Amino acid sequence: MKINKYILILIVTIISQFNTYAQDVYDSSDLYFEEAKRDIAEQNFTRAAKMSWRGLQLAPEDLDLKTLLGKANLQLGRYDTARYVLKQVYERRRKDIDVLGFLVTIEHTTKRYSDAICFVNELLEITPYSRGWWRRKILIYKEMGNYEEAERALKRLYQIYPDDTEIQDDYNYIMLNDGNSAVENRRYDDANQVYKTVIDNDPSNKQAYIGIIRNELLKGDPEIALQYTNRALLELREDSELIEKKIGLLEQLGRHEEAIVYIKTEVDKGKFPTIHSETLPYLMQQSANFNEYNDSYEIQKKLLDLNGNSESQTYVINNALGKGYDVDAEYFLKKGIKRSPNNKKLQVQLKELYRPIKDKDRFEREVLILHEKFPNDTDITYDYNLVMYGRAKTLVENRQFDAALPIFEDLVSSPDFQKEAEQQIFGIYLALQKYDEATDQIDKLIGLEPDNPDYLVKKSTLYQEMELFEDALEITRGLEQQYPLEDKYPRIYVSQTEAYATYLMREQRFRAVLPVIEDGLTRENNNKRLLEIAINASSAIPDYERGVNYSKSALSFYPNNKNFKLKLSNLLAQNKQYDDAINVLDSLKIVYKYDRKIKNSLAEVLWFRGKNKEEEGLIDEAIEDYRISDSLNSTEDYALQRMINLYIQEKPNEDALEIVNEKLEQYPNDNFLKYKKGIVYELMEQYDSAYYYQSFRQIDDPFERNEWNNALEVLKAAKLKNKLAATYTQASSDSTAFSTSLASLGYSHRYDEKNTFGADLNYAARRSGVGVQGGLNYSRIFTPTLYADVGVLFGSKFFPKFILYGNAYKGLNNGYDVQAGLRFSRLQNDVNFLTLNLGASRTWEDIWVSAKAILMRDDQFNYFNFAAQTRINVNTRKDYVSFIVSFGSAPFNDQLAEGETAFLDFSNVLVGAGYGYNISPKTMLLVNGSWINFKSPVTDSTALAYINQYNLSVSIITRF
Repeated sequence: MKINKYILILIVTIISQFNTYAQDVYDSSDLYFEEAKRDIAEQNFTRAAKMSWRGLQLAPEDLDLKTLLGKANLQLGRYDTARYVLKQVYERRRKDIDVLGFLVTIEHTTKRYSDAICFVNELLEITPYSRGWWRRKILIYKEMGNYEEAERALKRLYQIYPDDTEIQDDYNYIMLNDGNSAVENRRYDDANQVYKTVIDNDPSNKQAYIGIIRNELLKGDPEIALQYTNRALLELREDSELIEKKIGLLEQLGRHEEAIVYIKTEVDKGKFPTIHSETLPYLMQQSANFNEYNDSYEIQKKLLDLNGNSESQTYVINNALGKGYDVDAEYFLKKGIKRSPNNKKLQVQLKELYRPIKDKDRFEREVLILHEKFPNDTDITYDYNLVMYGRAKTLVENRQFDAALPIFEDLVSSPDFQKEAEQQIFGIYLALQKYDEATDQIDKLIGLEPDNPDYLVKKSTLYQEMELFEDALEITRGLEQQYPLEDKYPRIYVSQTEAYATYLMREQRFRAVLPVIEDGLTRENNNKRLLEIAINASSAIPDYERGVNYSKSALSFYPNNKNFKLKLSNLLAQNKQYDDAINVLDSLKIVYKYDRKIKNSLAEVLWFRGKNKEEEGLIDEAIEDYRISDSLNSTEDYALQRMINLYIQEKPNEDALEIVNEKLEQYPNDNFLKYKKGIVYELMEQYDSAYYYQSFRQIDDPFERNEWNNALEVLKAAKLKNKLAATYTQASSDSTAFSTSLASLGYSHRYDEKNTFGADLNYAARRSGVGVQGGLNYSRIFTPTLYADVGVLFGSKFFPKFILYGNAYKGLNNGYDVQAGLRFSRLQNDVNFLTLNLGASRTWEDIWVSAKAILMRDDQFNYFNFAAQTRINVNTRKDYVSFIVSFGSAPFNDQLAEGETAFLDFSNVLVGAGYGYNISPKTMLLVNGSWINFKSPVTDSTALAYINQYNLSVSIITRF
């Protein structure tokens, strides 16, 4: 009972496994695609790879399935497989952002940085404003150690996204280094400008403040240094270095009391105990001479607390504000406002107290309260507008454009904020891609300040964003002419030509790109990006000579740039300057000994050169180039396949077999090589081996695979040793009343690979009697290109008494064969004939053409005949149509040579056609028809008539 239970469990498990397997098998590639896509979403990458691979068996060219297969292998860490599959998709869909992204990840992960940069550049051509790809490009350059290019890319990214905080941080870091360098070179004004730029971009950047403070001290201006220290502390209140810097500057300026007040009111005792325990006593000792002033202030404070004296209040508040006693000032101001709620002066003073200490929330609250109470006060209205302007800018930074726009539209009515508000409105429209409104807005700004070139730059930028590049360039060109000493306008112009050229490349308007690039290069002839686009556009047109010139120009500025050298070699190869291309790559190999991309490029150039030599008929040189190409890049098989095919077409079969075997030792699992080995064996008529190796051929298309299986069956049948042929021929005429027929039976047996024996039997019946002819034949293969046959026939009645014949056949190069043979015949009337047969034939892939000359001599006369034949395969089963034409004084009859001796002394012309149909791989049905027209005496030797004879024969040939 227990055993039965286990058996039942085993059966259920097996059935469930079959069901699971069956669920994974579909008859549609679309179903595999959906399964793989679902698996990707569920992060089941192993199954996704399996499903997409199965789908590709049904639809091998399905790019979506290949994309899923590549993505799955990428997630599984199979980078080589992922790269191979995704590059196939990339070659067909070069603008597929997802595929390019996967390729960047693969090349970056596997540290093939140059390839990764190339793919990132292609992504940036498609999405030039993608901050993610710009940052990826910067990261890759840093990992490569190419910090110069990383910095260049970062500056370009900052121009695109000046408001991005993360990009700002990186940009500011670079600017700080530039500022420090300027200080070291004593260019203090330049350093100050750099530090101020960083502070404007990032008001909390401590290093910029430290730099400018140090710079001002070096210039001998501690007062300015103190101002920047105060500004820094508004942002970084608890920074110990800045606190100590301020205290030191106040001491240096002799303002000990101010330093003491600052420590007591602003410096947290719990966080900075040393300053309170050591620095403060020291400063108090230094300020002992000023105690009288402090005593007066304290007395007034006490008076104010006692009776609220207005004079004391004014004194205390003014002194507290003047000396920076912010805590006292806030306390007494609030106390006074509480006592006099409508006292405008006190409320304004409280507001102004919050302004310098940048207590934003309290400052804004006081401004709003004041504006509500005193809406017509000019100063209060200005502060109110300032607050609203700041809030609107914050909304813009958070991309809350709909909330910010009404605020700026209200601020337009304020003369103090009109220009800034109009600029912000323009920026909002531009960010929202409302180009019509942005155009109207920038025109309004230009109307406000017609001489302000910055507005024209903004309009030019707007046109660039709208992809109206010609209009953008026209504006910038005008600014160049108007301000010839300004460097920034040529830089802007070049940047716009880069964007324009990138756009034209994306639109595949390659011929339109080059004039734009030339325009940009007149301003910056060493612009790497423009030179790169020019090279790519020249290649795409194609104008290889021009591309070569651009590449050489680029290398004159960047002589060690690997990318430009690779592009130059590719263009030289496309221009058939193969030796020059190889020289360029050889120079790269010296520096980059192990660079796979360079080796692959060299392999490709050698392949092109080999193909060119092949077309010129330089077979040996072409083979050598293919061989070296394959050795350099064995992962691609195009050179190997070309070389093998060339060996098979142009070299003896033995040489072809030798090279295939050599490569199979190197690549034992290469099915292409196995298939080609089978082709060679077929040419050598070793059909067993041919069938075995050709069965390795891989065909994905089901229909083509079925056709190929039929062809294999034909090849399989060719190795059978026995062949039997039965023929029936009917002859008739429309000129004379006769009709006759002939039946033939032929048998052959291939004894071994070289020797074949056979027998023939012919039977004819007429009114005058019955004729029979029979005989034996033998053929032998001496070498793969030389074979011969001999035979003897004996006949009665209508057939010659006997025929003795022999023929030799020789295969030549390029598919040619020649034939020579002798035949001796004795007729029933004892007339002897000696016949010389000469022939030649040529075989192409599906066409066979033959020409044959027959010279005949009897006891008295000479005769001749010339015949031409062709057979053309019409399908993969090798069914064929045949055509024949002959003329001469002797009839042409392959079946019964010299059979009709009565016609030997008359000129004749024969035209015929036939069709061979393979009923099965072993059996063929052959139908031939011919028409003979010849001159024949009717009544006597001087009266001639033209007689038409029609022959129709049907043959069945089978192997077993």
